[in-house]
Amino acid sequence: MLIDAHTHLNQEQLFPERETHMKHFEESWGKYLINAGANTWYNQRGILIAQESLHKFPELRIKATIGYHPCDVKAEQQSNYPQMITDLEHQYIANKEHIAGIGECGVDLHYPDNASAKDQQHILELQAELAKKLWLPLVIHSRDAFEETLEVLKKFTELKIYFHCRGYGPKEIWILEKMFPQLWIGFTGVITYPKAQETRESFFAIKNAKILMETDAPYLPPQEFRGKMNSPAYLHYIYEYSAKLIGKNKEEREESIAKNFFALVEK
Repeated sequence: MLIDAHTHLNQEQLFPERETHMKHFEESWGKYLINAGANTWYNQRGILIAQESLHKFPELRIKATIGYHPCDVKAEQQSNYPQMITDLEHQYIANKEHIAGIGECGVDLHYPDNASAKDQQHILELQAELAKKLWLPLVIHSRDAFEETLEVLKKFTELKIYFHCRGYGPKEIWILEKMFPQLWIGFTGVITYPKAQETRESFFAIKNAKILMETDAPYLPPQEFRGKMNSPAYLHYIYEYSAKLIGKNKEEREESIAKNFFALVEK
């Protein structure tokens, strides 16, 4: 049983062929899959995929998270941030059986044309407050902005925090583990890249946080598919590689990840 804790069949490239990707995922021993929200369209599509899967792929368990990605935050929307959060809450109430968390959200200072750190922090905090109100996990995207992200999240240490796509080194892992008693960290196909030594160092640095596996498709394919579009069907390459890193067999790895995943999504 393989679990893709964070993917994007709701993304423009994958959405038209979502049924094909789900079929291939199922054929590759996949069982659970979560499509992450990022903006209004991602959120709606994620819920739609979860609804469709009940009839078209009854053996799969597919859910969504809903939120606003920091790269989708616009400064000119600032006056509308409260309404955006209200819309998320209404969307959750109407579809709660299909929604597993709030996000992905966070702070991303990698691209100079993104909204300011202050604007990104503002809507991150609003989403964290919503996650607290609904008692849902908060899915974090953070890139080149560790301190800025932490400045907000330190106010929400009681939440379940999922740092998707591990983006920082062992030092930051240690800080997160010390601050958040309920912490999950996701690893993508990047862990398989020959030059991604810091990612592997972070993997081994984890002591208390719970590890998850994710594809983040269509991005970050495992080494075997570098340069190609990623798919949830490639998840087993990440499982197998991480199992070899720690000297466990396939069954032990699957059992460990499943235990971590259910601890995240079950209230």
